[in-house]
Amino acid sequence: MNVFILGDLEGTAGIVDFQLQTYSDAKYYEQAKQLATLEINSLIDGVLEGGASEVWFLDGHGPGGIDYELMHCEAKMVIGRPLAAPWGLDESFDAFFLYGHHSMANTERGVLCHSWSSRTIANCWLNGNLIGEIGFNAALAGSFGIPTVFISGDDTAVTEMQGYVPNIVAVETKVGLSQTSAISLTPLKSRQLHQEVGREAMKKVSTIQPFTIDPPYEFVTELLDADHIASKAKQPDVERVDTHKFKIFGDTLVEIAQRR
Repeated sequence: MNVFILGDLEGTAGIVDFQLQTYSDAKYYEQAKQLATLEINSLIDGVLEGGASEVWFLDGHGPGGIDYELMHCEAKMVIGRPLAAPWGLDESFDAFFLYGHHSMANTERGVLCHSWSSRTIANCWLNGNLIGEIGFNAALAGSFGIPTVFISGDDTAVTEMQGYVPNIVAVETKVGLSQTSAISLTPLKSRQLHQEVGREAMKKVSTIQPFTIDPPYEFVTELLDADHIASKAKQPDVERVDTHKFKIFGDTLVEIAQRR
C-alpha cells in the first residue's frame, strides 16, 4: 500500500508563533523544524507498522518545514522549490495523510491559521465556498481517487477537516486559545500519538471515501494589500474582481493549484 504524506509546520505540537518559530528568519525556526521532523518520523513508523509498503513525504511549508538530515530512513522525499502540484501524486497511491496542518484564515482560535500565505492572503473561495489548504489538498487527492484518511494539527484544523471527511482519523496536537497561543501536547506525547494513530489510520483506508469537488472550478483569492492586485491581474486568464480580489478558472484542481 502506497501512502503520500503532505506536511506543514504550523500544526506541530508546541508551534504557536509566526515570528518566533515558522518564518525562515525566526529565532526558533530550526528548533521548530526539528520538532516537526521527529513527529513526522513517528507518524511514518506507525504508517509502516500499519502495512504501508512505500511512504512519500512532501515538505509543504513555504521556506521548508523539516530537518532533512533527521528524516526517517524509509521515507521518499519530495523536496525543493518551486514545487508544482501534484508533486508526483497520482492514482498509484492508496492513502493521503495531512500532517501538521492549520485551519483556514480568520478561523476563531485557529492556531497560526491562514490560507496559503499569512502575509498576503485574506481569504480564498473555491466554487463559492470559503476554503483553505486542508479542504483544497483533500479535494486534490480526491481528484485522483485517493482518500484523505489522517490529519494532525490543532483542534480547529481537525474540525475543519471533519467538515469534509467526517470519519477522518486525527491527532489533535493542541487546543487553540488564539492565533498565537494554545494548550499543547508535549513533543513526546505528540510523537506517541502520531505513531499510534498513524497505525490506526492504515486500518481505516478502505472505509474512508475520497473527498471530491465537482468541476469546473472557480478560485477566488482576496489579498490583504490592494497594491498586489495589479500585477496579478496582468497574468493571462486572471480576472480582477475588485480592489482586493481576483479569480481564476480551471477544469482540474491541478490546474488551479499550479496557477493559484
